[in-house]
Amino acid sequence: MLEDSKIRAFLALVQEGSFTRAARRLGVSQPAVSAQIAALEKAIGQPLFVRGPELSLTPTGEAFLGYAQRIQKAYDLANNAFFS
Repeated sequence: MLEDSKIRAFLALVQEGSFTRAARRLGVSQPAVSAQIAALEKAIGQPLFVRGPELSLTPTGEAFLGYAQRIQKAYDLANNAFFS
């Protein structure tokens, strides 16, 4: 199941390229980001990232990125329309 926190963690990790920097950006611990990504990968049933010296997206991660960006944009639009 998709949740706002998982989408935010995924996008932060893509943008920052590191679990530590993504956690710092989100204001949470590195294990919290790892747990969100692990839960998202479990729900999807496939890894989203290749973990190595450099973090990169798997083909599934590349495909999911567009959806995640659109979902985040919809969250942002709704927040601006109703909660600003």
